[in-house]
Amino acid sequence: MKYQKLAAIAAGCSLAATTFLVGGNQSYAAEKLPPELTINVSSRYDSGVKNEDGGATEIVAYNADNHKYYVINGTTKQIEVVPLPKSSSYSAIKAEKTIYLEKALKEIYPNFSYGDVTSISINTDSDIIAAAVQAANYNDNGLAVFLDYNGKILHVVEAGKQPDMTTFTPDGKKVLVANEGEPREGYEKAVDPEGSVSIIELPTDITKAKAKTITFNALDSRREELVAKGVILKKKTNPSVDFEPEYIAVNRKSDTAYVTLQEANAIATLDLTSGKWINVQSLGFKDHSKEENALDFMKDKKIGIIPEDLFGIYMPDGISSYEVNGKTYLVTANEGDSRDWNGYLNELETELKGNEVVLFDTSDYDGLQPEKMYSFGGRSFSIYEADTMTQVFDSGSDFEKIIAESLPEYFNASNNNTKLDNRSGKKGPEPEDVKIGQIGDRIYAFIGIERVGGIMMYDITNPYAPSFIQYINKRDFSEDIKEDVSPEGLAFVPASASTTGLPTLLAAHEVSGTVTAFTVGNQNKKLFSDIQGHWAQAAIEELTNNHLFNGVTKDQFNPNAQLTRAQFITVLSRAQKISPTSKAPFSDVKTGDYFEDAVAWAYEKKLVDSTNGMFNPHEPITREDAAIILYQFTRLTEMELPKHQPQQLFKDDAAISSPAKEAIYILQQAGIFTGNEQHMFQPQSTLSRAATASILHKLLIQK
Repeated sequence: MKYQKLAAIAAGCSLAATTFLVGGNQSYAAEKLPPELTINVSSRYDSGVKNEDGGATEIVAYNADNHKYYVINGTTKQIEVVPLPKSSSYSAIKAEKTIYLEKALKEIYPNFSYGDVTSISINTDSDIIAAAVQAANYNDNGLAVFLDYNGKILHVVEAGKQPDMTTFTPDGKKVLVANEGEPREGYEKAVDPEGSVSIIELPTDITKAKAKTITFNALDSRREELVAKGVILKKKTNPSVDFEPEYIAVNRKSDTAYVTLQEANAIATLDLTSGKWINVQSLGFKDHSKEENALDFMKDKKIGIIPEDLFGIYMPDGISSYEVNGKTYLVTANEGDSRDWNGYLNELETELKGNEVVLFDTSDYDGLQPEKMYSFGGRSFSIYEADTMTQVFDSGSDFEKIIAESLPEYFNASNNNTKLDNRSGKKGPEPEDVKIGQIGDRIYAFIGIERVGGIMMYDITNPYAPSFIQYINKRDFSEDIKEDVSPEGLAFVPASASTTGLPTLLAAHEVSGTVTAFTVGNQNKKLFSDIQGHWAQAAIEELTNNHLFNGVTKDQFNPNAQLTRAQFITVLSRAQKISPTSKAPFSDVKTGDYFEDAVAWAYEKKLVDSTNGMFNPHEPITREDAAIILYQFTRLTEMELPKHQPQQLFKDDAAISSPAKEAIYILQQAGIFTGNEQHMFQPQSTLSRAATASILHKLLIQK
């Protein structure tokens, strides 16, 4: 991976500069960013509450109906409502309203002893907010509280022990609650509450909603089987009490939930129709002796990212899901977590190469090999095929290498100090949360880095070959806690729902008590009025900025119109300095035609042939013909195409002509020219202007 340093020199300014500056506004990118990916800080909310132990502004959810975000303050135990400004120019904002949930609950649920509000989710289809509330007694059931947008309680449903995360299913018909069930008073003569997931069906009348809480009791008889698969369990302890559900992702069909069991280093799959556990899959262990998984495990006040004879336990916290070609993929932030409860600690402090390090203490756990050394967390993010739980990507040592380059003086600092190398011997950067968002026709993952701070951004459109885009960190290192410190919860706002018309990422920072809105792109740059929010907007704008594509008028692109053969060749020719030496032998290409030189170039370079003496310039170009031309173009330019995915025959392979098959399948493997959701190529279908822009963007810009 080739990195180029970038920087912003003032709050809210663009990240497209070319020199990196250490200070309060850091960024770091894989290459000079196109305009649609530049990130600006557009606003910041400061709650006025700092907490070096975390727990200030923790979780944030956006309401697209009223353009406000709701943020949980774990220190004040309240929900703060903050308006999102309409301008992308920087502004410091204040909370518009505070929802005092404890007071409101006491009036309608007087026997409940309020502990804390831990999570919030919003469904704009039904105009409902769901909040997870824990009881003061760690072994009492918590609540799922349903509110309107103004914070008025509509209904209360009893959940399980310590509800810690809540989410609506994509279809809006259910609310899920992860009930963590931690042994907060330790294991000696104390209760270890059962972990569980509550499924709440949402009827038209919300006051009739009830919860079905799914425990792990059914898995107790399979304990040995789980341990043999590498699931980590405390000795002499059953899954029903040892599993601690942390976070939930749901597939697009809303029939399956994926639950991170952080301490068990596993993901549990839950059938939302039957309410039964389908699978509990160990995530395995990260071999840090491999070069691609090198890390800095020495707390020696210097940067040293090297392979170590050590196995990382991924232990993901945040998890998100997305779909590619009908297949669900899971994205995890591999934070790592130890157990520290009332005198019980599963950390082993030891000395390694003369340095103090922290290992996982295997003596009280099954599912591990005692002769091996294990560390907490993967210091990375990973992508898994949901149906097989096969890991298809891990970012390896990217995070530490990127931070080392961008913040060499504060590498692996903690979130309550700025000391170099402070966290190297424990869990390193600690990726906490991950959220997924689509910008144009590309899909991106945003990963919050809990300790040193900042957000990593990756293009995960191809789950098998993600690419690093940029790292942005708005922490001010002149003090231990200043500006944005320790992102805990993230929320992605698509351009269509944003107040600025730009994709926006909200980041809640639990130590500094701030919530920052990062807008992606330039609010003032709208090339064509008819592509705003279009799936191919980013590709169209970038190709236009690079003078490859033109609109049909000054402010219209007509994205859904068919592209002719002449237009296709003309656009492609603009990627080359063409100087044809003769005219093309086509009777329907006349002197003075705007495409004359482009067609002559294409013929001369053997991108097209003259079998029947006709070019048919005004006919729409077919997908098959476009693939053949693009393949010949890659050979002409000696372009090395990657193999991002294995070749898979299209269902209509028989309809593809023999001369075209090589071209089509090579472009398929490169992720440039793919089929539809039914895995059909449709060789004789025509290409729209938008589809052509997307294909050329992948080939010419992202190559």
